[in-house]
Amino acid sequence: MELSSEIKNIKGVGPTRAKLLNRLGIKTVEDALFFFPRDYIDLMPLKFSQGSEEKTGAFPCIVKDSAIEKKAKSGIRLTLVPVSDGKNKGHAVFFNQPYINRNFRRGDRLLLIGKVRKNYGEYEIISPEWQKFDKNNPITLDRISPIYPLTKGLSQKILRQIMKSALKEISEIQEILPEDIIKKFNLISRKEALKNIHFPISFEMLERARVRFIFEELLLFQLAMAQTRREFVGDKRKNVYTNFDITPFLSTLPFTLTPGQEKVIGDIISDLKSEQNMNRLIQGDVGSGKTVIASIALYLAVKNGLQGAFMAPTEILAEQHFLTLEKFLSPHRIKVDILKGGISRAEKDRILENLKKGSTDVIVGTHAIIQQDVEFFKLGMVITDEQHRFGVKQRQELVKKGYYPDILVMSATPIPRTLALVLYSDLDISVIDTVPSGRQEVDTYVVGNDMRKRVYDFMAREVEKGHQVFVVCPAVEENDLNVSNVEDLGARLKKEYPALKIQVLHGKMKNDDKDRILKDFLLKKIQVLVSTTVVEVGVDVPWATLMIVENAERFGMAQLHQLRGRVGRSHLKSYCILISDSKEETARSRLKYMMKSHDGFEISQIDLEMRGPGEFLGVKQHGFFEFKLANLIRDVRLLESIKLLASDIVEKGYLLLPEYKDLAKVLKEKMKI
Repeated sequence: MELSSEIKNIKGVGPTRAKLLNRLGIKTVEDALFFFPRDYIDLMPLKFSQGSEEKTGAFPCIVKDSAIEKKAKSGIRLTLVPVSDGKNKGHAVFFNQPYINRNFRRGDRLLLIGKVRKNYGEYEIISPEWQKFDKNNPITLDRISPIYPLTKGLSQKILRQIMKSALKEISEIQEILPEDIIKKFNLISRKEALKNIHFPISFEMLERARVRFIFEELLLFQLAMAQTRREFVGDKRKNVYTNFDITPFLSTLPFTLTPGQEKVIGDIISDLKSEQNMNRLIQGDVGSGKTVIASIALYLAVKNGLQGAFMAPTEILAEQHFLTLEKFLSPHRIKVDILKGGISRAEKDRILENLKKGSTDVIVGTHAIIQQDVEFFKLGMVITDEQHRFGVKQRQELVKKGYYPDILVMSATPIPRTLALVLYSDLDISVIDTVPSGRQEVDTYVVGNDMRKRVYDFMAREVEKGHQVFVVCPAVEENDLNVSNVEDLGARLKKEYPALKIQVLHGKMKNDDKDRILKDFLLKKIQVLVSTTVVEVGVDVPWATLMIVENAERFGMAQLHQLRGRVGRSHLKSYCILISDSKEETARSRLKYMMKSHDGFEISQIDLEMRGPGEFLGVKQHGFFEFKLANLIRDVRLLESIKLLASDIVEKGYLLLPEYKDLAKVLKEKMKI
C-alpha cells in the first residue's frame, strides 16, 4: 500500500472511522504513520499504592464483587467495579457507561490501565482501559504501549490497532537523509524509527527513534532558516534612504514614546542606513506599543518615496490596525487603504488601481494582499503582525511584489532572548522592554472547582455592567482527559444563564465563521465568548473585563499571560480567574506566580525553568513548522551542530546533488506551508 493511500483503505478503518481520523488530521496512511504518540505507558505491573493521579500505570487485579451504579450531583452516571490487587482494595471507575458492568463477574482477572487516586481510604482507577486475562488468555499488550491524542469515538485500543495495520501494510518508507549524514550522526533508518516510535521494542530503541525524528525536524528547520535569511537579506541595499527625520511624526502623537520604543526605532533606522536590507523581528509584551513602531517604519518608507504593506493574520485584526495606522499617518498626508472581504468590486478595483499607480501609500490586509491581482508602484516596506501565524512562503509572496523591500515582523508572544535567537535565527531581534505609563494591571486569582458557581455568578454581574467576558477551555469537545471543553461548557452556561448572549468559538470552525463571531463579540452582540486558545492573540475588545480559564494547569504561564492580555485594554477594572484543582506542585507554583507577575518576558523565563523544556513552546513552535518531537531548548546542543551542517549544505549547494534530492523535496514542501 502506498503512503498516499486514503486512510479508509487500512484494515479496520472503513468510512465511519475514517471520518473520526480526519478530525485528528489523519487523511492518508502517511498522516497516520507520522501521527506520533503523545506519551507511552510502561506496562510493568504495579500495585494500586504505586499509582498516582499524574501518571498512567498498569494494575493486575481481581474483581471482588458486582459493579455498583451511582449518579453524581452533576448528573454523570458512575459505574464502580470493586477490585483488589491482593493487598489493597479499590474500584475501577467508569463514567457514563451503564452497560459496562455486564463485562465483569466476580473472580475475573483484569489488567487495568489508568491513573490512580485515593478516595476515603480506597483506591480508584479512573476511566481505565482494561483487558481480561487468565492462564489460557495471557496479557497480549506490548510492554511499552503508545498513548495517542484522541477524538470522541476513537479509543486508544482502536487507534493502536489501526497504527499496527498501517505499519504492516505499507510498501516502503522513503529515506530522506543522505547516507553520509546517517552514518556521521549514528542515526537509525526512517523505517526503523517509525516502527519504534509507535511500538518500541525497548526504551533504548524508543530513544533512538526519537533522536532520528528530532534530528530530521531540526535539520529541516535550520535549512529553512538558512535559506530564508539568504533570500530576505539579499545583496546590497537597493532602496537608499536619505530622510530619517521623524520629528514631524512624533509631534502629532498624543503621547511620548517609551525608552523601549525609542531603542527599537534606533535599531530600525540603523538597519535602513546599512548596506543590507532590514530583516528584523520586534518582540513586545501585550500593550507595549508595537503598532506605533510599525507606523514610524511606514512613515520613513513613504517619506523616502516607497510604499508600505501591513499584513495581519485575521480580517478583524487588519481592520483594527488600519484604523490605528490611519490615525497616526493621515496627519502627514499619507494615504492608507485596506483590502478586506465584503467590499464591492468597484471599490476593490479603485484600491488596486491606486496601489499600482502609487497614490495609495500604505495597504493593510490579510493574506488577501498577496493575491496575484495586487500590484504595487514601489513597495519598499513589508510588515507582518504575529509572525508565527504566517508561513515563510506567505512573507516571500509579499516580498516578491516589492522593490527589494525591508522587512519588519512583530510578535506579542514573549520568548526568552536566548531562545528567540535560535527560534528566529533568520531575523535580527529587537525587544520593547518597557510598557507605556497608565497601563493597568489585571487582577489575577487562582481558585478551585468549588468556587466555580461564584466565578460564573461574578461573570453575570460583569455582563450586567455592560462588560464582556472571555471563557477559555483546553478542549473543543468531550475527551478522555476529563478536562473542560468548549461545546459542553458553552451549552451548560447557556442553560444556567439564559439571559446572557453566549457564543462558542474554536479552531475547528471555518475561518469565515470565526471572523463573524469575533466581529459580533467586538460589536457587543455577544456578551460571553466560550473559546479555545484561538483568542490568545486576537482582537482588541475594550469592554472585555473578565478572563476565566478552565483547567488552567493545562496551559503554560506564557500562554496564560497572553490570554490575560485579552482583557484590561481600557480604563475599566479587569480580572483574570484561573480555575484549577490540580494538586501537582509545579502546576500550583506556576499558577500562583501568575498572581504576582505581569511581565511577559519574566513569566516566559520562569515558565521555561519551571515546566522544563518539554512543554514550553507548545505544539506550534514556529511559523512554518510543527515540531512533533524536537525541542529547541532540550536539544540545543544537537541544534548547534545541525545549524553548522545546514549552513554548509546551503552555502555549498548540496541540495542540488542527487543524494540530497529527497531532503530538498521535503524541505520545499515544508516551506510551502
